[in-house]
Amino acid sequence: MKRVWVLFLLCKLSVLVAQTSTNSTGSGNFNNTAIWTSPKDLTGNANILTGHTITIPNITTVYSNKITFNGTAKLVLTNNSSKWVAATSMNGAPTMESINNSINWSSSSVYINDAYGVSHNRPWLDATQAWSAGTVDNPNDYLQYDLQSPRWVQGIVTQGRGNMAQWVTSAKVETSIDNVNWAVASTGMTLNSDQNTKVYNNFSNVMLARFVRVTPITNSNYPSMRLGILFRENILRSCKEILAAFPGSASGTYTIDPDGLAGAQPNTTCYCDMATDGGGWTLVLNYLHAGGTNPELNVRANSLPLQGSTALGTNEQGTTTWGHTSPAYLSSFTFTELRFYGITSGHNRIVNFKTSHPETISYFKTGTGSASGIQSGAFPLTGHNGITPGSASSFFTSQGNKAMTEFPFWIAGLNHWGIKGYTDRWEVDDYPAGTGGTGYQNSTFHQIWIR
Repeated sequence: MKRVWVLFLLCKLSVLVAQTSTNSTGSGNFNNTAIWTSPKDLTGNANILTGHTITIPNITTVYSNKITFNGTAKLVLTNNSSKWVAATSMNGAPTMESINNSINWSSSSVYINDAYGVSHNRPWLDATQAWSAGTVDNPNDYLQYDLQSPRWVQGIVTQGRGNMAQWVTSAKVETSIDNVNWAVASTGMTLNSDQNTKVYNNFSNVMLARFVRVTPITNSNYPSMRLGILFRENILRSCKEILAAFPGSASGTYTIDPDGLAGAQPNTTCYCDMATDGGGWTLVLNYLHAGGTNPELNVRANSLPLQGSTALGTNEQGTTTWGHTSPAYLSSFTFTELRFYGITSGHNRIVNFKTSHPETISYFKTGTGSASGIQSGAFPLTGHNGITPGSASSFFTSQGNKAMTEFPFWIAGLNHWGIKGYTDRWEVDDYPAGTGGTGYQNSTFHQIWIR
């Protein structure tokens, strides 16, 4: 059983002035009254100047080493959930991230320039191969991971190459907030001594970082590596929590723990939209369907679909981006809003709306009931010009695992939301089967998000 321990690390802050623009082991002078959430150089020493007060907000932890006070300088804890913790204090059972998604990885070069996910460029943990450097002894050749938002990072975990006796024995490790300014976490960290054993290494200080870069120094046979990131804080539950904790987070692939540390569900990868309607949306249904095909749906019992292409006509069946979560798994998530998005090659209308309709949310989480009433509780978003759901008059009921796909709202013989509905109808605000077609002749794109 997981322990409940979720800390929101960042809030929208007022004014924060520091001498440096990256997290580093240097010192910072704080000379404005500010809410102190996550200054970028706080893994070193912090110097609060006279006449100024720094406040650590509610349920926020800040990591640093020595804090010095000049004259009347003050550090204020909002309450007993506001914490200052020494940057040398590590999590004894840290959570980890190593996502198999190209947006999270980059490197200076790859052996024979393999594309991501091909042969020598499979850098995630437990991959069948590894990332292999472009050359055997290039001192500037590195592997880099992008967390998509700044996180408190305490170390890395590495493996060698899965299918050959190659590994990195020591490396330089750096972190960065902006992929421009870099702080050294270790000048020569000892890494692997075989192919597959996971080696866990903490930094000497907890670092605030979005990017982690590992540059091999020495190796056995050839510099090949699989990489993961160790967090000081435990993983958050949703894209909404990530955005609240880390304002400015980019849209992309993240790791979340949907039912929190007290729940039984494991961590999972997800795709977060951090831009639309204020951001914080977690993708739970994604079907990019090619016209003329009628593939099977993928009901995900303990995982979420990721977002791949958004171009109509792309066939994504059978990939990590294809599918929707089951009601039983969706019930592990806490959310109050749904967002629907749909387009088709059959016409130019766009379905793009959000709703807080409680009956629809309950229907999708249980598979029992219906979305009746969603038509009066829908809020149109940018570009929405669909006839549904506002004029929807019919609603399938109690469809179980097909609650989100089997016509949750529709207008008889005219406009439907259907994903392989009635076994072969792919519809976005239309009824292609009624025009002499098969029902799946159009390319379609359906998405549902939660927040």
